Amino acid sequence: MKELLIKKILVCTALFLVLILMLAACSNSSSRGNILRVGVDDSYPPMEFKDESGNMVGFDVDLGKEIAKRLNMKIEYISTAWDGIFTALAAEKFDTIISSLSITDERKKNIAFTRAYIANAQVIVVSPSNNSILTEKDLKGKVVGVQINTTAEEACKKFMKDTPFKELKTYDQVIQPFSDLKTGRLDAVVADEVVARDYVSKDKANYKVAGGRLTNEPIGIGFKKTNTALRDKIDKVLGEMRQDGTLKSISMKWFGEDLTSNVK
Repeated sequence: MKELLIKKILVCTALFLVLILMLAACSNSSSRGNILRVGVDDSYPPMEFKDESGNMVGFDVDLGKEIAKRLNMKIEYISTAWDGIFTALAAEKFDTIISSLSITDERKKNIAFTRAYIANAQVIVVSPSNNSILTEKDLKGKVVGVQINTTAEEACKKFMKDTPFKELKTYDQVIQPFSDLKTGRLDAVVADEVVARDYVSKDKANYKVAGGRLTNEPIGIGFKKTNTALRDKIDKVLGEMRQDGTLKSISMKWFGEDLTSNVK
């Protein structure tokens, strides 16, 4: 009789613990269910960066806030180094990447994308006095800087098969190669056009975009491959934002022109 009573107590205790865990899990799921967690490399002006007060600002930041507003969600930006952002997405450290993410065939193998929301390409940036570099072929024998694990690095590695650079230097943050170009440690920087033109507009004495576009790399929002439900919701919102002019308005604020209407 005593043993039977002990067994009943143990069973009841176990069931109680299971119930507590289930309630905790539900509570956690509910509290996170209304938060859009966004992975972002916040060292990429004018798309996402910290202002002088330490606040995160930029085109993608405004875009994310508007998306969350239309979904009746709160937004949480999770600052993540670019070289670890895809691993963090796969590990579900956040729900999505809204961080100047170029849509490429290679990335599509592991990431679910929305439609493209802004036009982009790779371009070459040099000092204003440099008139010898116009195309990727002119980078032969030059020291070129790029941000690591970006499509700029991928493009340069392809160029180097036919046009050997003297050196391809990689950096953790996009601000670093621009700094080295300014001080003469690089001959050129290859970077996203949206970033390059921002640097040029703010410092024409030290930077200019040389030649034309090297690639066509429209930017989209990325999700874990299996998270198509959230992708579809946000893709619908992007379509609405394009139709009602909100995307254009955000672009005009950050670029002074509309880079969102004719995305190929």
